[in-house]
Amino acid sequence: MFARLKKAILVVFITCLIWVWADLSLDKDFTDQTVTIIASKGNPRLWVTLEGKPDIQIKADFRGPAKKVGELISKIDAGKEKLEITFDVEKQNMAAEGEYSLPDVRRFLAESEKIQEYGLAAKAARPDKLQKIKVVALKEKTLPVKCVDETDAEITAAKMTPDIIVTLAPEQVTEARVKLVSAAEKKQARGGAIDKKPYIELAKGEVRYADTSVKIELPTTGEDMKQYTIRGTLGYIFSANLIGGYKVEFIKRPEIGSITITATDEARVAYEGKGFEVLLEIQDDDVGKPEVTRQIIYNFPAQYVREDKIRLKGEPAEAKFKLVPITDQNQPAAATP
Repeated sequence: MFARLKKAILVVFITCLIWVWADLSLDKDFTDQTVTIIASKGNPRLWVTLEGKPDIQIKADFRGPAKKVGELISKIDAGKEKLEITFDVEKQNMAAEGEYSLPDVRRFLAESEKIQEYGLAAKAARPDKLQKIKVVALKEKTLPVKCVDETDAEITAAKMTPDIIVTLAPEQVTEARVKLVSAAEKKQARGGAIDKKPYIELAKGEVRYADTSVKIELPTTGEDMKQYTIRGTLGYIFSANLIGGYKVEFIKRPEIGSITITATDEARVAYEGKGFEVLLEIQDDDVGKPEVTRQIIYNFPAQYVREDKIRLKGEPAEAKFKLVPITDQNQPAAATP
């Protein structure tokens, strides 16, 4: 009797092992994946940064059912899904102002709702720790509103109603801004008031918009402003990492042979006195790309932009180019056409 019981238990045990092995054999590794962890903006009174940025990318290894992993890979390849995880400081008990760290990134991924919805197990994360999570409490502040153009130069002739707002901001922020980002918007503001939401700049590249809008008006073209057509000379803005190592090879040169502007005579003379009337910015991540498309920068004198005494007529031209490494160190990094 006892022998038969032992045999039955052994059979059940072996059967369970076979089931477990069969189940594991249906799992698939999903390794070296880029995951973006994004600081939550759910609480408007908190400003959260991860390693000094609003989001951070890490690498992670996952494992999950082969069918679900295959479906997820297909969605990612088709651009229908991204591995993005929200970091909620309130759920992590970090809602009080201060600096924190996340000692176990793998565990954070494993416990996130999104990874669990995918049916994945987080096996590893690189880095495995976030050293600096900063939480700043925002307070209601009364701030003046400044109008700027697409280059962040102030348009002093702009009229805003109201010209002050009450919004949540960190202590060091002293002003809010509204930006006119195109010639079309400026033209619209000259024909009548346009509504735009002011924003505060929390850090470089990170802004937060106010809940209410302001009206922006620009003065109509003055009698002393005329239309001029000038010939442009192109210059380059290389980062310190690239200067001397690469040259620009154009796929499509920007049209700068005749630049039409509306300006006062004084502003026109100042603009023509620039070394380069137009500039092309070259960025670090342009390296290795088969083609880059970017608008050129019209190097208008900042003073006359602030006073709204010089404007581009029409839309900015675009350049299409690629970067070519310089093998001959005596060859210049960039030459104007």
